[in-house]
Amino acid sequence: MDLRQRFRRKHPDFPLLELTEPRRVEDHLRGLGWLEEGETFLGCSRAGEGNMNLTLRVHTDRRTLIVKQSRPWVEKYDQIAAPLDRALVEQAFYERITEIPEVASRMPRLLGADADSRCLALEDLGEDSEDLSTLYADGELSLDEARSLGAYLAALHQGTRVELGKAVDEVLLNRAMRGLNHEHLFVIPLSPGNGLDLEPHEAGLGAAAAVLQADPAVAQRAAELGQRYLADGPCLVHGDFFPGSWLRTAKSGVRVIDPEFCHYGDPELDLGVATAHLVVAGQSRDLVWALLETAGVAQRDESLVARYSGIEVIRRLIGVAQLPLAPTEGRRAGLLLRARDALVAGDLETWWRRDGAENGDPA
Repeated sequence: MDLRQRFRRKHPDFPLLELTEPRRVEDHLRGLGWLEEGETFLGCSRAGEGNMNLTLRVHTDRRTLIVKQSRPWVEKYDQIAAPLDRALVEQAFYERITEIPEVASRMPRLLGADADSRCLALEDLGEDSEDLSTLYADGELSLDEARSLGAYLAALHQGTRVELGKAVDEVLLNRAMRGLNHEHLFVIPLSPGNGLDLEPHEAGLGAAAAVLQADPAVAQRAAELGQRYLADGPCLVHGDFFPGSWLRTAKSGVRVIDPEFCHYGDPELDLGVATAHLVVAGQSRDLVWALLETAGVAQRDESLVARYSGIEVIRRLIGVAQLPLAPTEGRRAGLLLRARDALVAGDLETWWRRDGAENGDPA
């Protein structure tokens, strides 16, 4: 019996929404008052390729809106258990950032939330919007988009900063989701015998991963960084700041979505994760630094940014959550070597150094 079947058996009255059951979706939305009087429900479709939650685009005769539901599994990998209450965390994040216009204006508006069914209703940023996973297939981020993303992080980190020891909303500590992400970021990729077949992505990648997994310096740095990740930090972070959480919209530029991994932590985490993905996607050094500088990297620990970037690249190349990259011949193994240096030495410039010289693009 899988996680879905077990949950249905244990909670038969829980309104699990499904794309294939539009009438059930309509009835639930009407019961919550999320459809206006006289508004005609036309149907629903899948909204994007999100990993964590069921995400539907609801079509009516007046508008479209996004409905998200968190369930006790990862939507894309439904054999992996996940905290049911992550929608409540996302709700708290959206409510918190209403006080920070520079952040709120770069995200969809929260239109409704129902704790009992773990559902959120969000503004639809447009059916023609697309997440920036296209960057992994030779897409390009513009300089203006990079700076806008950096400005989002600067405003989020500064606007939510708290004094050491001051109480914060317990929901936004998000310990359950941090625990899940800790396993996938710091533990599973570096565990020998984790059962992951890497050869379809690149011949010899399994052997390269085994070298990394046997490296005591990597193990020590990953363990130290993992404990730091689990500790509370000085400000609210997005927690999963990568191209899959960035939307390019036709009318309002680049926007940020999916803050379910948010928590009070190191601002360097968001900067490091963004760096990792832009490097893997082959974006230029100048563009990466435009984002980092706008985000306020000068006020951050650059070595910590480097370490987080290194572990994120490791996780995305030899962990469970693979990126939509074409099979390669040696590039992944080369990136793993640089990721080791970024993690162990805390050297951010290792991503662009070739034969001792700095270059505009990742080597």
